[in-house]
Amino acid sequence: MDDPFEAIAGHQAVRRLLSSQIETGRLAHAYLFAGEPALGKTTVARALARSLLPEVPLGRHPDYWEDDRRDNLRIDEIRLLPDRQPEHHQQSLQAFLSLKPAVASYRVAVITTVGRMADPIQGILLKTLEEPHPNRVIVLTTPSVSPFVVLPTVVSRCQRVSFHAVPLPEVRDLLVAHEVPAERAEALAGLSRGRPGWALSASREEGVVERHQHWSERLEQVFGAPADAALALAAELDAANFEWRSSDRTVEEPVQFALGSWQLHLRQRMLDEPPRRKAQWARLLERSYDTLGYLEQNVSPRLALECFLLECRRAS
Repeated sequence: MDDPFEAIAGHQAVRRLLSSQIETGRLAHAYLFAGEPALGKTTVARALARSLLPEVPLGRHPDYWEDDRRDNLRIDEIRLLPDRQPEHHQQSLQAFLSLKPAVASYRVAVITTVGRMADPIQGILLKTLEEPHPNRVIVLTTPSVSPFVVLPTVVSRCQRVSFHAVPLPEVRDLLVAHEVPAERAEALAGLSRGRPGWALSASREEGVVERHQHWSERLEQVFGAPADAALALAAELDAANFEWRSSDRTVEEPVQFALGSWQLHLRQRMLDEPPRRKAQWARLLERSYDTLGYLEQNVSPRLALECFLLECRRAS
């Protein structure tokens, strides 16, 4: 049997699990792929779908349903009897799953970033998860299993599969395989924090390394500075985020990009400092992840950044 996940970078444990379940036919009726954005969750979900639906490409397969848009999912895209024709699909998710497979042995649905659904809509999805039809597979992805992002009842009805950072050499090799020059591939892999999807996307952008250096230098200027410096940086980044929202969004969200750069910067400071001074950098690194969590809970980006940067200014 060919490996359906052969082209996937990293995630060997996930690949072994899914390959075993495909081979034995003991697939879960619903999976929750959890991990940072751009780790490869959607890529693995599509590879799983292709292995179950080999007849024609997924884009025109009658037994495949996917929603990977940035926008919030509306109720008419999900429930069995929508009030109006679903805007982005020929059938709602529940209508799609209620029908028997047309040409394959399965029907497969993929919803990326399930937190795009408001809680009441997740509640409707829960009914589908609680009463699964045979030979149906649903794959949900999420950056977090926080109850503020995914209802605990939804999490409990899925087989949770955790995705972790991919070793940087594998990210580099993936970029080289996509014809990225070796030196640039090495630099982008170092900035990727083990996220192959981010690295591939960044390889198509100009100035990614320079933007990383800019935000790292701006954070460095906050250490030991007056509170005004921290507040000014939070305001600058919040303004960049506001401008990004009205753009075509072809580049990563500035707040997310800056926090990623700061995490790399703080991790390096933690490694370089003598043991007695590592604790403060470790604490700030932990706070940076807390800040990402607050953003997932729709806390004001400027407020979250101000709290984090005001703590950073105390470091020296």
